[in-house]
Amino acid sequence: MSRSNVYSEGERWQSAPRDPEPEDLGYDIADWEVIRARKDDDGHLMFLPEDEETLREEAFIVAESGAVCNVEERL
Repeated sequence: MSRSNVYSEGERWQSAPRDPEPEDLGYDIADWEVIRARKDDDGHLMFLPEDEETLREEAFIVAESGAVCNVEERL
């Protein structure tokens, strides 16, 4: 890699926005449904994609409720 290529990469990094849009980072936004295993706040949460085809591809998450937080509330 030539020195000019390294410099141009550095310039690109410096000019990148501090808070980029998720799509600019290659993320696809998807809607997921959250289901509690118990009525109280203990136990596990199950995250299921609303798209049935994705669910059929075994795309789901099971997590302990203490391991999950609302990012918007933690800012």
